[in-house]
Amino acid sequence: MLLGTFSFVGLKITGPDMRQTGLNYFNQTHLADMTVTSAYGLNQADQARVKTVNYGYFTNAKIKGITNGIRVFSNSGSLSQYKVVAGRLAKTDTEIALNNTLKGTYHLGETITLQDGTGLAKTKFKVVGFVESAEFINHNDFGQTSVGTGQLSGFGVTTKRAFSLTEYNLARISYRDTAKLNAYSNAYTKLMNKRQATLLKDLNQHRAAKYQAAKASLSTALINQDTNALDAASVDATLTLVEDFLTSHGLTAVREQSTTANPVLVADLNETAPSAPPILLGHLDTAFPVGTAKQRPGVIDGERLTGPV
Repeated sequence: MLLGTFSFVGLKITGPDMRQTGLNYFNQTHLADMTVTSAYGLNQADQARVKTVNYGYFTNAKIKGITNGIRVFSNSGSLSQYKVVAGRLAKTDTEIALNNTLKGTYHLGETITLQDGTGLAKTKFKVVGFVESAEFINHNDFGQTSVGTGQLSGFGVTTKRAFSLTEYNLARISYRDTAKLNAYSNAYTKLMNKRQATLLKDLNQHRAAKYQAAKASLSTALINQDTNALDAASVDATLTLVEDFLTSHGLTAVREQSTTANPVLVADLNETAPSAPPILLGHLDTAFPVGTAKQRPGVIDGERLTGPV
């Protein structure tokens, strides 16, 4: 009976103790109330909609030599701070701190090469530290990615200067009126659900305009890019243009080589979709010789975009 009583008491207090430990950790690292990500970037119109916020960058990349990917962040500043376990945070655009579960696989002072990291200005980084983050409580599941095997094995933190993106694609938001609320309470959940709905509504006002701008930019680039099937360099340049656009929007793009023709670019949005997905086919060939696009570049007339004719 005594042992049973101790067991039940232990079970009863375990939950509250674990939640309090979590709350202490969240408070120490100033965990953001909400995180917003955008494949189209967060421009000035978007940024005007929120206030207490830290903007930054992130991308998924693959460390050369392993099949899994990692998520690379710029330093978060005052919100969702990283707890340094060993070494330090990155100070230059060629340094990186990895999450603590990768300690042992990689070592301080080691140089790693990041591949397929869309938006990264650098590819080689020196490991200067190992960190923990309250954004990743589960150390066995860091999420999904479109690079490598599709599974993230960890994350890394570098400086904003290590990114070449022109617009922020990550925003961490903290609200003043949540400071006294328990993060595990119904009141907190209800408030954040309301805030999320309002924020999505505001941000979506600009989504259509950003989509049209991105589509026009890609269309213009394609029209102004020669793609002569008999010229391998122009075909490769066009493939790279489309490949970069697709991967920057979360698709997995792979080139399949052919012994009888030019390479084929295959992109998948969701390989594990339960139903047959729609298929979009494109033909990489124009009838014009190389140099035509430069002589007769694309012209935008209202809603019409024309190229060489």
